[in-house]
This record gives sequence, structure tokens and C-alpha cells, in this order.
Amino acid sequence: MSNDNNENKNKIRRKKVTSSSTPSSSSTTRKSGTRPTRPNSSSTSNTSNSSSRPSNASSNKKKSTRPSNKNDKFKFLRVAGIVFLVMLVVGTAAGTGLVFASLRNVEPVTKALLDKKTYQTTTIKYSTGEILSNAPSVNKKEPVRLDDMSDYLKKAVIAIEDERFYEHGGVDVKGLLRSVVKTLTGTKQGGSTIPMQVSKMLLTSKEQSIPRKIKDIYYAYEMSKTLTKDEILEVYLNNFFVGKGLAGAEAGARGYFDKHASELSLAESALLAGSTKNPTRYSAYKTAKLEGTEGKEDVENKLLFFINTPDDLLDDPSAMELQMVDKLDSWGLIPTKETYKQLKSGTMVVRKAINNPDAKIRQETVLAKMLQVGSITQEEHDKAVAEQIKIKLPKPKDTVVSSVEDLIEYEVIDALVQQGNTKDEAYNMFYNGGLIINTTIDPSMQDVLEEEYKNGSNFPGSRNGEGIPQPQSSMVILDYRNGQIKALVGGRHITGRKGINRATDPKQPGSTIKPLSVYTPAIDTLKITQSNAFSDAKGGYKFKQNNKWNPNTTTAGSGTMSLRKALAYSSNTIAIKTAEMLGETYEDTVDVMIDYLRNFGISTLVDSKTTDPSHNDRTYPALTLGGMTKGISPLEMAAAYGTLANGGVYVEPIIFTTITSYDGQLIVKNTPEEHKVVEPDVAYVITDMLQAVITEGIGGSASLPKDMPVAGKTGTTNKSLDVWFVGYTPYYVGATYIGDDAGRRDPNTGEILARQSVSGGSGTAAKLWAKVMRQVHENLDTVKFKVPENVYFTKINLIDGGRSSGGSSAAFVEGTAPSKYSSYRNPAPKVEKKPEEETNTNPDDGGGTTPTPPDGGGTTPTPPDGGGTTPTPPDGGGTTPTPPDGGGTTPTPPDGGGTTPTPPQEPTE
Repeated sequence: MSNDNNENKNKIRRKKVTSSSTPSSSSTTRKSGTRPTRPNSSSTSNTSNSSSRPSNASSNKKKSTRPSNKNDKFKFLRVAGIVFLVMLVVGTAAGTGLVFASLRNVEPVTKALLDKKTYQTTTIKYSTGEILSNAPSVNKKEPVRLDDMSDYLKKAVIAIEDERFYEHGGVDVKGLLRSVVKTLTGTKQGGSTIPMQVSKMLLTSKEQSIPRKIKDIYYAYEMSKTLTKDEILEVYLNNFFVGKGLAGAEAGARGYFDKHASELSLAESALLAGSTKNPTRYSAYKTAKLEGTEGKEDVENKLLFFINTPDDLLDDPSAMELQMVDKLDSWGLIPTKETYKQLKSGTMVVRKAINNPDAKIRQETVLAKMLQVGSITQEEHDKAVAEQIKIKLPKPKDTVVSSVEDLIEYEVIDALVQQGNTKDEAYNMFYNGGLIINTTIDPSMQDVLEEEYKNGSNFPGSRNGEGIPQPQSSMVILDYRNGQIKALVGGRHITGRKGINRATDPKQPGSTIKPLSVYTPAIDTLKITQSNAFSDAKGGYKFKQNNKWNPNTTTAGSGTMSLRKALAYSSNTIAIKTAEMLGETYEDTVDVMIDYLRNFGISTLVDSKTTDPSHNDRTYPALTLGGMTKGISPLEMAAAYGTLANGGVYVEPIIFTTITSYDGQLIVKNTPEEHKVVEPDVAYVITDMLQAVITEGIGGSASLPKDMPVAGKTGTTNKSLDVWFVGYTPYYVGATYIGDDAGRRDPNTGEILARQSVSGGSGTAAKLWAKVMRQVHENLDTVKFKVPENVYFTKINLIDGGRSSGGSSAAFVEGTAPSKYSSYRNPAPKVEKKPEEETNTNPDDGGGTTPTPPDGGGTTPTPPDGGGTTPTPPDGGGTTPTPPDGGGTTPTPPDGGGTTPTPPQEPTE
């Protein structure tokens, strides 16, 4: 480095000497394009001069060098000075610009403004803009006057947060400088005063940025001009966050100690004041599992109840914890029968609140500071340190009339956490942040749904089980184009918040899984069509596992039928045989079915090649007939069927569109995830097949007036313990589930009660679906499902699948077609009587009872209700509904025969 510097100095000297001694020569030389002559060159002229005056030359050389060094030093100082001035000017300009930019949108600070923001509530709105509800009040801040707060709390907050509060004008310059110095030396310390924290809580944000800090300083100064010190302190104490979703002195006092803020002791006040530094870490209590040895006094007013879901961090309840539930109930500590039932079934868990040791350490820090600044005496300090903090939780007081608000809360909290907030911060924002949550719920559709769920006649065989009506039920309606949940009910006669939401709780789907896992993959091969025919007889499977399982047939089992008819009549055997065509091996076909289900948005699959098959979904009973380990929720089922209605594009369900601040600033925009599952032509063929379930099969109870097209599928598990109807129109998709809750216990013996069959089977679910959707579609125009360009129609015979001029019109993708012409030319065989559609989940037992064989006669089978008369039309009227094609004549027999076939009947499922 020194050599380089010396070379630079030499170059400067040479340039200086040359420039000063021979200016004209230098100038001429540069003009001529030759190099300038160096001072020590050996030219004749210079040699002569230098030899005649050696000492003078040397002297001149030295003289010319010294001023050069001095000038160089001055030049460096001049350059440094100029750079400094430029940086100062630029820095000042930038700083000034930053300040002006930061303060561009400030608003005048008045007590009225701060009061408005203190008393603001989170508003939840319908999709129409009408108010659905406000945030629950269980953790809502309850502003009170400063006179109604403990003096200890005021002193504690001032001591630990802003000891010169009554001395400065909004900003403590001394404290701010100390904070900067400590930050630069690696010690983090806040320099915000109480007015600055009020600004952060109500006027700016928690964002860590210089513009926000500038605004806080500005607002703190302005606040101190327009409000008194006590008014500022009152605003602070009504808004400061103390953890567990609690904001403000009154909410904190009630949430932790079940008392008023005016009643707080010194020890309790110091604990609350200390929590504000890090509310998550220093909240007054932590949760812990029950140990089984607790007495009533150990847990009274200390119990917390949490919904137990697959994606939370809660452990499933142990046998000891389940036993403790009965003990807690005998002590009268379980708030409702619904809570007891969920605790016993494991869908809810109980925890106890215990004192937080970190909070105690922080409390003692606050007390020491109070002693240091003279707020308390040594005696008061010692007494407070020794005081035992007693946590006492308030009794819950919120109720809701539907599951919608609970689901909205869950989804909003999750979205706020994804924005980078802690869970405590997210809950505080939801309860106390004055948010505006714009939901997707349509008020008229929600009203229709809730009214029908109040009507006990929609649930035949209804009974009151331990205070909870059975069977239970849920329904979801989606706009499948954008994923918006338009209406949702999670149960019948819900009596409290945070109960089980049966719309999001997985249930055994039965045959509703078939279109998703079997028929869509089959049609998507472009080798299998709805005209392919299979034997519906029991047995004859491709894979040995299925021959060992050998489930019962759910149709006559005496012949063949096309895939179109097999789906319309929900044939179990043909669904299995179709699935076997999806791959070369059992495992290959299982992989295909699981892949499609996942693409349809099903998240509850248990997919493990090492797990016990009885607790695994990599089996045909699970994937073809719906005997799954966990099941599928009505919400996910609706979204999956909505994919078929939406041209093969899956759209994630959402319940809110945006979350904004009180003044309209966007906080969260909820954009649903979308992806293609199948091409539109494949989706339409499945839609065409699902329409046949209603017009030609067993789902006639789901038909709608005005020939509104309906595509859907029934579903029933063994003994009709779970029944479904999932269907869609050109407007909406809906999923309806009915079934007894699992895990209910006899209140006298404690034994688990057996679930009962749903009266009417899947027909009950289909009728409820139609009753709701009829009102939803009442003022909508009848339109058909849009047919993709590369789909065409031809008529097929429903038995052998061959082309038939008098058959049923069926959709095909261009390039696929029926493989033959129908051999049926004579009057068609009778319509078989269909026994119960069953899941047959046990691969070893072959299913339930042997189905009733065909009677061989031509009479009409027994209607679903067991009577001998024609069943009531789907719309509840007394006349026969208009045929699906809108004509007034009897439709062409679907099987190509010459006589009118006996109409298909809804089976007793």
C-alpha cells in the first residue's frame, strides 16, 4: 500500500513540475500528440543546463516539491470539507423529506378522537354490507374512568413505563437519548413515553419503522397540548394489552382476577403493569394439563376449554383426563351439557390456569422500580412481593345462534397470525382492534338455512339426547366460482360459543366419495366412458384384496349396467370394479385415487404405507365406499363437488374477503387458492352423470322446481348411521349431512350410547337439501350447465351401455364413444329393487346382510317410507312434478325398451 501511495505522489509531482517549468512546451507537446518531456530526461538542452547549475537545480527541485505537499494537504481538507457539507445538506434534506413524508397524513389529536378509538368495536359484516355481529365480548375491553382504577395500577404503570410522565411535554428527550445510546451499545431499551405508546396503540401501528416513530413523537407532543396528563393516562390504561386477548385495566382485572380495576391490590397491579412489556411471556397465567389429583378448590374458576382439532398443538385427552371430566361435572364446573359431551368425545379438552413464574419475576421488577422512584414504601413493597397471586377466571357469558361467527373468528385469527402477529396480538386485534371484517355470508341464505334447522320435522326420529338434539346435522352452501361460503350451519340448536362445528368436522362420506375418487379418474383416462358396462354381481374382482373383502352388492346383483346407471343407483360393486381399471396393481390404483382426492381439496386422508390398515385410508373400503379413518367434512365435500361444477377448477373455500382497520386501511385480502383438477370436458361428463342420479336414479328427492338442473350424489354408511346429499346447480353447491353424534354417554351409567340410524336414509338429507335450495333459487332464472365445445351427446342403453335410439342421452368427450350398439331391442327388464347402500368398511366380513333378490315381477317396488302409495313429490306439493326435460309427456324409457319403465324409487338407506 505504501508503494502505491508513493507512486501516486510522484505522479502528482511530475505533473506539477512539468506544468510550472515549461507551460508552453507542455502545451505544445500535448497538442502535437507526443509525450511530455520528463524533468530528468537526458536531452541535450536539459543536460547542458543542469550541468552548469547543479546546486540550483537541486534547490529548485526541493522548493517546487514543498509547496506541492502543503497544497495537497489543503486540497484533501477542502475535499473532505466539501464532502461533509454535501452530506450534511443531503442528509438534512433527506431527513426533512422523511419527516414531511411521515407527517403527511396526520390528523388532529383530540380527546374525542381518542375516546372514539378506545370505544371502537370490531364489526363483522355480511356480504351485503349489513352488520352480522360484533366481536364477542368475553375479552372485550371495558373502558372505565381513571377514578375507577386502582391508584396502585397508575403508580405501577408510570414507574415502569414513563417515570417522568408528569414532567415532560409528551416526549422524554433524556430517556430517548438514553435509549439510543443503549441500543447502539447492544442493550435494547425502549424510549417511548406513555403518550407515544398511546399513539402507537390508537393512531399509528406496531410497525417498526422510522416514519412510525416520527409520527408517534409528533402525536405525543400534540396530545400533550390538547389533553391533560390524567386524560392521557386514562386512555393508556383503557387500551394497554396485558395478554390472553385482554386489553385495558378493567378487562385485565376481570380476565385474570374476576374483579373490578378499582379493586386491584398492589401485587396484582404490578403484575398487570409488568405484562405490557411482552404480554405473551408475562401474562398472569399459563395453561397446564390436569394431573388427576386436584380437588375442587384447586380448579374452581381456573378451567379453560379448547376445541381439539387435528391442526392444533393440543394433545388428545388421556384416560385420566376423561375420568376427570366426570369429576368436574359432579362439582358443577362444566358449563353446559354440550361442553360435557364434547369433552367426553375428545373433540374438546380441558386445561387449568396456573400462575406464570415469568410474570412473577417481572412483577418484582416493577415493584422494585416503584420503590426506587418513591411510589411505595419498603413495607408495601415487601408485602406485595410476599402476596400469593390468585387466578380467578370469569364465567363465560357469550352465546351464539350459529356456527358462522365461530368459524369467522377462527379464520380471521389464523389470517392475522399469518401476517406476522402473535396469537395473543391477533386475538387482541380481533376483540379490541376496531376491525371491519367483510364476510362472504349472504344474510337471506343464512336465514333460510337457520330457519330450516330450527324445524324439527326436517329430522324424522328426532329426540333429545342429554340436552342435545339427535340426530345432528350440518349444511354448507358455496359459490363455487370464487369459493365464497354463502351460508353455513354447524349443528342443530347450538347453545354456546366454541362448540363443535359439524360443517368443518370430518364425517364418514359413504358413497358421496365415488364421483371424486372413482368416476372422475376413470373418465379422465379418456378410455373409460359412462357407457362402459360391468356386472353388478358380487365378486369377480381383479385384485385378491378385494376378492377377500368381497362386499355385498347394493343393486340387484343379477346382471350388467352402464357406469351411468351404476352411479345413478350407487352400485358398490361396479364402483370397485371401475376403480380397479385405474392401474395395474392394487397400490397403483390406490395412489391414483388418493391423488385425485387431494387435488379435490380433501385434507383428512390418512395415507401411510406402514400404518395399520384399520387406521389407514390406503384401502378400497376407504377410497371407493367412504369408510375412511377420519372422514371428510361437509365444507371440504362441498368444495370438491364445486370443482366439477366449476369446469374442473378447485377454489379454496373462504368465509371473509377482507379485513380492514377502522379507517378503511386494508390489513388482509383473502385470495383463495385455485388449481385445475381436470379439464372442463371431463368435469362436464361427471356433471352429466350426476344429473342422472336425480333424473334417472335414487336422488329424485333432491330435484328442484322450474326444471332447475341439479347434479348430485347421495351417501349412506352402514345401517344409515351417516347420511348425505351433496349437489350443485348452475349457481351454487351445497353439502348436507345428518347423523347422531359419536361418543355420547349415558348420564347415569357413563357408557357410550349407540348411534341410531337416520330415519329415511339419504332421502332425508336429499329432501332437506332440496327444501333449502328451493328457497335459495326461488328468484333465479333456470339455466343449464354450460357444455364445453368438445363434448357431444349420444343416446345409450343404461344396461349394456350400447348406442340406442331410444336410450338415455349421455355426454362424451370428443374422441371417445360407446364401443357398441345396444343388443336390447325388446321391452326392458324390470327396474330392480335397491337395498341399503352401505359402506362395508370391514375388508374381512363381506358387508352386511344379503340383499333382497329381484322379485322377478313387474310391479312397482315399495316406496321408501314403507307405504303402498306413491311418495310425495320433492317439492312438497300434491301433484307430480314436471319431468326433467320440461315436456308434458312421459319421457323416453332410459333403457331403450318400448314400454314405460317403473320409475326409480328412493331406497331406504
